[in-house]
Amino acid sequence: MSASKLRLYWRLQLAAHFLQKQADRDLLKDGEITTAQLGVLSAISNGEHVTQKDIATILGLNQSAITAMVRRLMNLGYVERQDSLTDGRSKILTLTGDGRDVVKNTHSPFGKINKRIETILSDEEINNLADYLDRLTQSFR
Repeated sequence: MSASKLRLYWRLQLAAHFLQKQADRDLLKDGEITTAQLGVLSAISNGEHVTQKDIATILGLNQSAITAMVRRLMNLGYVERQDSLTDGRSKILTLTGDGRDVVKNTHSPFGKINKRIETILSDEEINNLADYLDRLTQSFR
């Protein structure tokens, strides 16, 4: 059967939508950020001298979306923007202490979702799914 007949794109979109909505609900219950905003915080946390352009590349989002999220995260007191020491045009993003706390304390919603997936799929299915998703991601990057 073909991907088209099985409507795989639609199924992937639907699954991603419901997974993200559940994670957003769980995150917003515990705090004031969404999964997209947590993605930005995590990208900053995992890198050195991270710029908004870097985050856009890492997350596969356009820079205008990143600009809006960074502004909101700055207003929440989670991110600071500083002039780059090596490039006068660039701004380096860093986490504040509160931002680091948010990143450190927000793994539980994803852990809950992963545990739920583990009740639905076998270990072999989970490994296969991870491989399939990695291959799809790499082919469309």
